[in-house]
Amino acid sequence: MNPPRRSLVRIVTWSTPFLALLAGCGGGGGGVATPGAVAPGVVEAATGTMTKGAAAQKGGNLLKNADFEDGVVSPWTAAVNPPAKGSAAVVDGELCFDVTSGGKNGYDVLVRQRPLELRRHRSYQLRFTAHASAPTKLRPRVSTVSSPSRELWSAVVDVDTQKSTYFTTLKVDDAMEADAEFVVHLGGGLTGTTPLKVCFDDFGFDDPELKATEGAGAALPKVRVNQLGYAPKLPKLAVYKSKDKVALDWKLVDSAGATVTSGKTKPLGEDKEAGELIHQIDFSAATTPAKGLVLVVGTDKSDPFDIDTTLYERLKYDSLAFYYQQRSGMPIEMPYAADPKWVRGAGHPGDTKIACAPNSGCSYTLDVSGGWYDAGDHGKYVVNGGISVWTLLAWYERTKHLGSSIADYGDGKLNIPEGKNQKPDLLDEVRYELEFLMKMQVPEGQKLAGMAHHKLHQLKWTGIPTAPDKDNEPRYLKPPSTAATLNLAAVAAQAARLFKGVDDAFAAKCLASAERAYAAAEKNPKLFAPGDDKEGGGPYGDIDVTDEKYWAAVELYVTTGKADYQKAMTASPHYLKVPVSAGGGMSSLAWQNVAGLGTVTLVLAPNGLPKADIEKARTAVVSAATRFQDASLKTGYRVPFASSGGRYPWGSNSFVANNGVILSLAYDLTKKEQFRDGAFDALNYLLGRNPMAKSYVTGYGERPLQNPHHRFWAHQANDQFPVPPPGILSGGPNSGIDDPKAKSAGLGGCAAQKCYIDDIESWSTNEIAINWNAPLVWLAGFADEKSKGK
Repeated sequence: MNPPRRSLVRIVTWSTPFLALLAGCGGGGGGVATPGAVAPGVVEAATGTMTKGAAAQKGGNLLKNADFEDGVVSPWTAAVNPPAKGSAAVVDGELCFDVTSGGKNGYDVLVRQRPLELRRHRSYQLRFTAHASAPTKLRPRVSTVSSPSRELWSAVVDVDTQKSTYFTTLKVDDAMEADAEFVVHLGGGLTGTTPLKVCFDDFGFDDPELKATEGAGAALPKVRVNQLGYAPKLPKLAVYKSKDKVALDWKLVDSAGATVTSGKTKPLGEDKEAGELIHQIDFSAATTPAKGLVLVVGTDKSDPFDIDTTLYERLKYDSLAFYYQQRSGMPIEMPYAADPKWVRGAGHPGDTKIACAPNSGCSYTLDVSGGWYDAGDHGKYVVNGGISVWTLLAWYERTKHLGSSIADYGDGKLNIPEGKNQKPDLLDEVRYELEFLMKMQVPEGQKLAGMAHHKLHQLKWTGIPTAPDKDNEPRYLKPPSTAATLNLAAVAAQAARLFKGVDDAFAAKCLASAERAYAAAEKNPKLFAPGDDKEGGGPYGDIDVTDEKYWAAVELYVTTGKADYQKAMTASPHYLKVPVSAGGGMSSLAWQNVAGLGTVTLVLAPNGLPKADIEKARTAVVSAATRFQDASLKTGYRVPFASSGGRYPWGSNSFVANNGVILSLAYDLTKKEQFRDGAFDALNYLLGRNPMAKSYVTGYGERPLQNPHHRFWAHQANDQFPVPPPGILSGGPNSGIDDPKAKSAGLGGCAAQKCYIDDIESWSTNEIAINWNAPLVWLAGFADEKSKGK
């Protein structure tokens, strides 16, 4: 027999000086005002009662993780505060406290969830189940999250050894100037004989004016699928969240309810990074194209999805359209905006004359207009622009030499103003950023001529919402850096060979800029960006530029064949290597570590290296892909990424996407299906086969990304601003929980893949960025090719 499932709960223990603060924030005992301590054995007065008996859900549940099926307590807080003693854990789906001393006050032991968004003059049903090892009392309480707190309702409930349900109806008549919280006290005079075990389950704070499928606690589908769908001839895998330890029956039904195919689930046990017990469902036998398919296990159903060869056709263009929408210095107009709601004026026309930041060591101004806004802010950063440009150009180069869809990116294929200029549209879009990057170069006659300024942004963050053309905050150039200069050298050299024969004059301009930048970096090899900016823009600090030098030397060697670049490239410790740890996580491609970019270029682009060296580069790509595939097979959700110490990093979705890029390239090189399937697994995760049942891409799936951190696509903050366009990837789960919104949402203690909230204020889990969308462009294009059998 397997032991009971246990998972650690976020136990919050405060020292004595913090107990008053706890009470003032609504975590304390009863009473209308902030409570003080009460004598042991005394039970505080209640303002209501609860009934013991059956209670069905009435409306949408406002409480998240109400049945503790996720295995962790988040967003609940389970607290045992001195002088109380004890512990808490989720055991077999119940939150159980083992109390050896109840302390002095009711709030010395508690379970709490905040915020609770209540509405005035509305009635709610409160319910939960509980049982204890011996008779005891509980004090459920609803109060405001303010200091001092105001009690809205409370009761005292007698609990015994029989598992029972308790429920009541309560009405909020108070003016709600702040969010509320729901808390259950079980310490102090409430605690019965110790040691005592008290267990809770099936909490509900039901709003009858909402549907059962609505509200913060609305149940996600337990059957998780790629919400876009699957290719007819390729593998199809779904995940089912379940505590059952035996295989269960499943069936795939069509839009008319007829069974297409059926089988048995495969129990896998706990997926720790998901914080769930799961089964897998392999329905690869379904190969006939169809729309509106649903997987069914018992009474549980998946979101509808399709089986089709054309699923990724639109996404590969929508993910590229993001870059036009992010353009600075030109109006976003119809028909290129795709919808009038995304039309806006030209952002930051003043970028035609930008001065150096105070105390930055230069006194000139530059025309640094154009380019793409980096992310949800209005900054423009050379190092992030560099990896974004490289990824898009590398995808073009890959498709030219190893793919079958180069025509899909030709003139007139993208909805951009340059769509009828007899040049490939993908190159046109990238050129808009390249022109900006070259403008960031220090002009001749200046002290650091040829170097590239690291970035451009305001001294203070602009508010949300703010349209780019309405942003009047002063903007400045930050000092040049070796990292930015080598980024410019690399992508300008890459562009020079791809624009050759397309626009020879521009190709020559790019090469001249690249060589000038490389020479300047040789003279200034340790000019590091400080990385300490906390206002107005991202820091993008980097004090190791050996990888940037290798990458730049590779691109210049491949483009020119010059011996000096070859010598620098082959002498690098990064030569012919592809890292599997870059940017703070398991990845080969990241703006902080660009060595892998150089080696991938040696694989993609024809060059003069010996065959043995080319084979080593190919082997390095395949080896990295094998590591990512092995990581995928160790997770129930088949994610080609592994956490570090059970934690996901900032922008985790970009790690998944970039690992999919390496997997797709390994398939191109070997034609081994495991690598193709691994690349599709990255998309499956991003498009809904994850424990959040969330499509992290705007406009795609039943639960798409809706509220990215962005200053213009800010409909959540102000309905006068638009929702985001389709095809944009969220940064996704981040165990750091670095922003106040994510913290207040109760994400602390979350499983790695659940540290996420779809909210415009959550910049640490829900921002978008040009370097994160670039691998989505690659993966969508690859998936479109392979879904069509090309």
